Amino acid sequence: MSVNARSRNSIAATSLAIACLLFIQANPASSQVRKLHTRDATRLSEVQVVEQLKHSDVIFIPVGSVETNGIMPSDRDYVSALGYAMAMAAETGGLYMPGLVHSFPGTTVMGSSSVRMTPTQGTAFLKTVARSLLRQGFRRQVLVSSGHGPAPLTAGTLVREFFEETHVPILYIEMGGHLAKLDIPRSEVSRAMYGSHQMAGRLGDLPLEGDYGEKESHAAGKVPENPGLTKLSELHFSGSLTLGSWVADIMAHGTAPTLPKTAAEREEWAKEGQAQIKAAVKKMRMTEAMTALKQHDEFTQKVIVPKFRGKLPSIIDSLLDRTRPLPLT
Repeated sequence: MSVNARSRNSIAATSLAIACLLFIQANPASSQVRKLHTRDATRLSEVQVVEQLKHSDVIFIPVGSVETNGIMPSDRDYVSALGYAMAMAAETGGLYMPGLVHSFPGTTVMGSSSVRMTPTQGTAFLKTVARSLLRQGFRRQVLVSSGHGPAPLTAGTLVREFFEETHVPILYIEMGGHLAKLDIPRSEVSRAMYGSHQMAGRLGDLPLEGDYGEKESHAAGKVPENPGLTKLSELHFSGSLTLGSWVADIMAHGTAPTLPKTAAEREEWAKEGQAQIKAAVKKMRMTEAMTALKQHDEFTQKVIVPKFRGKLPSIIDSLLDRTRPLPLT
C-alpha cells in the first residue's frame, strides 16, 4: 500500500472515530433514565430530577397544620392540601414535595395534638425551602393549602416576601377560596378529604362509625359562649386573618362528622373523593396557569426589573428591615 493510500485510510479512520465520538456524545448509552415512578420529588433519584427539569420546572408544595380536630386526624388539613398538590402535579406534568406540615394552628393552640409554629417561623421555613428550590432549578413554585384558615398568614406572606427579595413570582392557592371563585359548590368536593387520604396512603387514619364513643366525640359539657365573638362573626368580623381568638373547648374545633359505617364504604367515599379532586383541578386550568406564570416571570425580568433597576426591593432590604432600629417618635 502506498504512503498516500495509507494516509487517506488514516484520515478516513480518524474521521470515522470523530463521527462516532460525536454520535456517542449526542446519544450516550448511559442516557437511559428510569421513567418517573412517582411525582414526589423526594422519592426520585438525582438523575430523574435532572431529567425532569429538562421538561418542567413546576413543583407544588402543600401547606397544612397539625392541630386538634376532635376525632379526626390531627394533620387532616395537611393531607387535604397534599392530595390537591398531587393532582396538580399529575395534571401539569410537574412534581410535588412534602411542604409545611406544622404551621400556625390558630385557635387551637391549647390542644394536646396541636403543634404551634408562628406565622413568622413558618414563613422563614418556607422561604428557605423556596430559595433552595429556585437554586435547584424549580422556578415555578406553587404552594397549596386546603381547609386551614390561618394558612394565608404564612403562605401568603411567603410568596410576597419571596418576590420582593428575588423578583421571582411564585404562586399560592388557598383551595377553599379558589373553588368558591370558580363557583364550585362544597357538594362537588364533599368527599375530597377521603380522596386525598387515599392518595397519600393514609385512608386508615380516618375513623369509622363506632371507633369512638358518643362521649368521646363531643365536648364533655356545655361549651362556654363568647357573645362578643358570636356577634362579630354575625357581622363578618371574624377569622384568623381578621381577629385573634381561641376556641372555648378542645372539642369545639373539628366537630364529629358523619362517618362511613364500614371500611368498604370508606373505600367507596375515597374513590368518589379522588374523582372530585381530579375534576376540581381540571376546572382550575392549571396548565394554562403555569404557562401564564412563566409569562409573568419573563415580563417581570425583561421589562419591570430593567425599567426600575435600583428602585426595587431586594434581599438587602429585608435584612436591613430586621436590623435597622425603629425610629424614635
